[in-house]
Amino acid sequence: MQTPYFLLDKQLLDANLVSFKDALNRIWAHSSIGYSVKTNSMPWLLKYLKGQGLQAEVVSDEEYELSLLCGFAETEIIYNGPIKSEDYFISAVRKGSIVNIDSKNELAWFKAHIKESNSNIGIRINVDTSIFDESDVAYTNEGFRFGFSEENRDLAQAIDILRLGDEKNRIGLHFHCNSVSRSVDVYRKIALYAKELILKYNIDPSFIDVGGGFFGGVEGKPGPVDYVNVIYEELKNVVDVEKTKLIVEPGSAIIGSAVSFHTSVIDVKDTSKATVVTTDGSRINIDPLWAKDKYDYATESDYDASKIKSKQIICGYTCMDHDRIMSITGGRALSIGDRIIYSKVGAYTMTFGGPFIKYFPEVYVEDSGVSQLIRKRMTVQDYYTIQNG
Repeated sequence: MQTPYFLLDKQLLDANLVSFKDALNRIWAHSSIGYSVKTNSMPWLLKYLKGQGLQAEVVSDEEYELSLLCGFAETEIIYNGPIKSEDYFISAVRKGSIVNIDSKNELAWFKAHIKESNSNIGIRINVDTSIFDESDVAYTNEGFRFGFSEENRDLAQAIDILRLGDEKNRIGLHFHCNSVSRSVDVYRKIALYAKELILKYNIDPSFIDVGGGFFGGVEGKPGPVDYVNVIYEELKNVVDVEKTKLIVEPGSAIIGSAVSFHTSVIDVKDTSKATVVTTDGSRINIDPLWAKDKYDYATESDYDASKIKSKQIICGYTCMDHDRIMSITGGRALSIGDRIIYSKVGAYTMTFGGPFIKYFPEVYVEDSGVSQLIRKRMTVQDYYTIQNG
C-alpha cells in the first residue's frame, strides 16, 4: 500500500463497540448508541455501524441525507444542532427521528406545524458551566453556545411549548458538554443537573441524551462502564430506567483509537539550526484543528540504523512553514523511505475539511491481517470535476 493512507483496525473498532454495548446492557438496558456522524462520516463506517445496531447522530441536513443513503431509517436517526432547515426538521419529527431542539426557529416551527410529539422530541439544555471544575470544561466564563438556559427562563418557555399545554406529554432532555478532560466527574455533574431539572419541572423524560465526549479504547482512561454507571447512580431515583431511554452519542470513543495514519519520509535536510524531516503526510490529515502537541507514533525502517539525532522536526507536505507535526528528541536518525505511523487518529481527520495541495488519501480496513480498500485516493480529475461546476 502506498503512503500516505489511513488504516482502520476492525478488531479495535469492534472492541470499542462491545465496551459500550456491554456497559449499557448491564447498567441501563433501555438505551441506545447514537454514533456522532461528524466525527468520521466514511460511508463504509456508517454502514457498518448501522449493521451493529447503532443510530446515526447528525447535525445537518447533509448528514441526515448521508445517513439515509447509508441505510439508516428515519427512526434510526438522531437530529441535533441549531442549523436544521425547516423542511428537514418537520420531516424528521413526522417520520419518527429523535429531534433535539436547539434553536428558537425550531420552537416556532414546532408551534406552527407539529401537532403531537410522539415522545421523539427533545430539548437541548444549556448546562451552566459554573457547576464544573475549570480544568474539566472550556468556556467557563462565557458558557456553552448550545441549548436553552435554565438560568434566564428560556428553558422554561421552551418546555411549555413542547408540552403543548399537557404536563403528561413526554419530552426528552439532551445534555452534551464539551469536556477537555473527559472526566467521569463531568458526567456525574451533568446527571445531577438533569436531576434538578426533572424535579423542578416535573418531567417524566421519554429519553435522556448525554451526548459524547467520552474516552474509548485508551488504556488507563475511563471507559463506557464508568460513565454509564455514574449517570445511572445519580438518576435512578428520579426516572424509571425501564421507561426512560438513555442515549449516548460517542464519536471518537468509537473510531478514534481504531485508526492509524501511515506516512513516509520524503526528504531529510540539515539547516543551520535544525534537522528537518519532510513527510508525505501533514497535520491537515491528523490534526486539522492544529491543536495537538504530541502523538502516539512509531517509526519503521528497512535497515538497522543506530545513529541518534538530538532533535528532528517532523514536517508535512504542505508549503507552509507551520506544518510542523512534532519534534522527536533523542530518536533514531530518520532517512528517506522510513515510515512514521500515527495511532489513534480516527476522529475529525479523514473526513474533516477539504483537499489542499495534495488530495484525500486512501483508506483501508484491516480485519485479521487482510486489508480492504474502502476509499480510493482522490485524483486531480475528481477534484477538477467537483470544483469546476
